[in-house]
Amino acid sequence: MKTICFTAGIVLLALTSPAAWAGSLDFFSRTANAAISGYNNEHLTVATPEQCASACMADARSGWCVSFDYDRNNNACDLSDKRASDVGLKNNYSGNPYDHYNLRPDPLSGFQHVANAAIPGWNDESLTSVTPAQCAAACGSDERKGWCRSFDYYKLSSKCDLSGKRASDVGGLKTDYPGNPYDHYTLPVVAGTPNPIPGNRHVLFIGIDGLRGDALRCDGCAKPPTLMELMDEGAFHTNVLAGGSQSTFSGPGWASAFTGFWANRHGVTSNDANLPLLETHVFDLIKLSYPGATTAVVGDWYNITHNLAPATADAVLANGPKYSQQATDQVKAWLSWTHAPTAIFYYLHNVDIHVCCYDPLSATYQRKILDEDAQIRQVLDALAARPNYLQENWLIVVASDHGGTASGHGGQSAAERDSLLILDNRYGKPNGTAYCRGDLSAATLTQIDGATPHILDFLGIPNPSEGRKHPFCGAPG
Repeated sequence: MKTICFTAGIVLLALTSPAAWAGSLDFFSRTANAAISGYNNEHLTVATPEQCASACMADARSGWCVSFDYDRNNNACDLSDKRASDVGLKNNYSGNPYDHYNLRPDPLSGFQHVANAAIPGWNDESLTSVTPAQCAAACGSDERKGWCRSFDYYKLSSKCDLSGKRASDVGGLKTDYPGNPYDHYTLPVVAGTPNPIPGNRHVLFIGIDGLRGDALRCDGCAKPPTLMELMDEGAFHTNVLAGGSQSTFSGPGWASAFTGFWANRHGVTSNDANLPLLETHVFDLIKLSYPGATTAVVGDWYNITHNLAPATADAVLANGPKYSQQATDQVKAWLSWTHAPTAIFYYLHNVDIHVCCYDPLSATYQRKILDEDAQIRQVLDALAARPNYLQENWLIVVASDHGGTASGHGGQSAAERDSLLILDNRYGKPNGTAYCRGDLSAATLTQIDGATPHILDFLGIPNPSEGRKHPFCGAPG
């Protein structure tokens, strides 16, 4: 086995060439806490994942290197000529020190190329010192694939502009630029992948940050019409207990909602974005049972789209800060697919206001709740308008990560620990069989008993978490 050490001088030299290093990870898909054991061709030490990706793609190795395992504890990697699909992944290493990176197919292969053309005025992000393949890889990267639909490549200066629009969205291509400096690359319209889960069951998981469970049905409360309708059709719990063994910050709260474990197991003890999930995200559990399932996430908080995101998500979109309409439009776009994603996480951030007050009777708090409720109505209208909606079975899950008191949260007061759960699979289907009905609040329900156990139960997937569903709920036949 050959060992290469990236010394400080070599790294500095390499980083002066953006085309050689920048964006190399965009060409790889990552599987957290896994590796392919026994198929290592070359070992690199003192290296970052980006450097390992670049080494794998270097001319000397491009003929054989298709994956690498990254050792987070030792900042080292093993390059391999095998893919996980060839030899399988091992994911039970003590302490989960490895991440597996798999070289994606040629990123340009999925794009349609139109020479000497561009869509002017619809540029969302510009990249410099790049090739068309690097632009395509960036467009398909985990943080952009939820929104990127095309790019214009400027041949004279090796630049590209990524866009959330296709030519068909903006009135067509412009083809009369002097000197024809541009080429246009576009992804074809996506119809999606047929849902493999029996009964055509789907999940729309709506996460509302900072929403106290007692803020919806009390005297003088906001009474948001969409959420009230979901509660009346389905089941709800207005005092799901967050915190206790962990803080009531958002990182631990969403990690528990996503995994069904407390922080002593999932490892997310704060809002630090460098804390990876040590337990499997519920959307990854869906794909473990049904590899053909598709999952999608949209949110504006960095942690939601990075360390707390599903490792195997098909689409992860970071919308603008507290720009709920952009997140809403993305979910509506996913719901417009012929085959919508099996599971969607839709994150709304504006109720978490960090100004006075997390108080059900606060006019500011109520206005934020009503504003986000109107966003949810747009999404549910798009859901009910799906041509095959009556033949699909969607569980709408609404959950929050914590409550609050005065202008903050993080502690263990009753107001800070008070979060919400709503479960409804009968939206627009009053005669449908209910997954569960009524006010569940009389029985104690903690945050790990909230979203994950009920999502898995509804989809008929075994629940490996510590959370347990409410006894009144059960998957319809």
